Amino acid sequence: MKWRRKRHEFDDYVTKIPQGFHERVFVFGAGQLGKTMGICLNAFGLLGGYIDNNAILHGTFLIGKPILSLKEYLEKNSKVAIVIATSKKYSGEIGKQLNNFNLEHKKDYFFYEEFNDKILPSIATYCFDKTFMRLAQITLTERCSLKCKKCAHACYNVKSTAEDMTLFEAYKSADSFFSKIDFINEFVLIGGEPLLYRNLSDVITYIGERYRRQMAVFCITTNGTIFPTKEVLEACRKYNILFRISNYSKAIPRLKESYNKLIDALEEYGIKYNLAPEDGSWIDYGFEYFDREMNEEGLIQAFDNCLTPCREVRGNKLYFCVMARSVSDNLNIHEGKEDYLDLDKLIGEDYKKELLEFNLGFSEKGYLDMCRRCHGMNAVNYPVPVAEQIDNTKIGE
Repeated sequence: MKWRRKRHEFDDYVTKIPQGFHERVFVFGAGQLGKTMGICLNAFGLLGGYIDNNAILHGTFLIGKPILSLKEYLEKNSKVAIVIATSKKYSGEIGKQLNNFNLEHKKDYFFYEEFNDKILPSIATYCFDKTFMRLAQITLTERCSLKCKKCAHACYNVKSTAEDMTLFEAYKSADSFFSKIDFINEFVLIGGEPLLYRNLSDVITYIGERYRRQMAVFCITTNGTIFPTKEVLEACRKYNILFRISNYSKAIPRLKESYNKLIDALEEYGIKYNLAPEDGSWIDYGFEYFDREMNEEGLIQAFDNCLTPCREVRGNKLYFCVMARSVSDNLNIHEGKEDYLDLDKLIGEDYKKELLEFNLGFSEKGYLDMCRRCHGMNAVNYPVPVAEQIDNTKIGE
């Protein structure tokens, strides 16, 4: 989307958000996703409590708030404001349950992603003069311990001797980001393979000490091939890091042993983790060969249909799409060098609205240069094997 009224693009949109969501919100679902949603709402004083269908939980508390049955909630609240925060397996059924009580989607309740992606960021800025973002990442290294053919970051083309982000750059990235973002749902340290980064414990400590209270989830995404040092494990325990472990054991069976060893260590240190399902799927974005040959209008449409949630901060630069930046660099395409928002130049009245608009898809051009090289939303039509290796002899170089 092209900026037409910079710092005023959402003026009308916010007036249409039901008033109850500006005042007090209840989360339907008292699991881990519900807890994370509650932490985000609590950052703005919006969390009223929880609703759950599990009768065993009724009358108990989660992050200091009561867990009620739906019937009890409706009896006690004249203004209904609910966010469903469960896995997709259950959210649809809960939506039907709410409909049976004559509650309407997008009036009385919202689903987790739609609320977290757009509604809460808008409410935070317009009602509380604060900034909220769903997801952002720091790419500490482009080096990886695997050589996956269709790596979405094209890390297979990065030499094992390539230079990583310096400690100064990592610290600067965090400082610039959190000077402008009041709270984020999930902040991630990624790669490449982040456990290859030699100063990982220093980065965790620096960010954790200064900014842990500004994030609901502090996360490391790893392929599970590199065993963390004692210093990393201790830092992760201290700052409540979540390990998201990719599961490539179907393509590379020997990784099961690596995952078991890593999980044993994480459990010993009391560190939370999530091992992805073995039967995951990958898609081919087409970066290496695709060219849309579209005009400006077509590129804007392609961008608007995608609106990836994957922001990246590098120094003072906030990139809308981490893949667009990393692939351009790693494949030496050299496109989209100016496709970022300069966080250090966000000053003056209403700069938070400009940041909100950028995060939700507005920019001067209305698209990214790399959009012409990406299948975008159509990438789901190009499935590829998960973690298929280019040359197994190079793994771990």
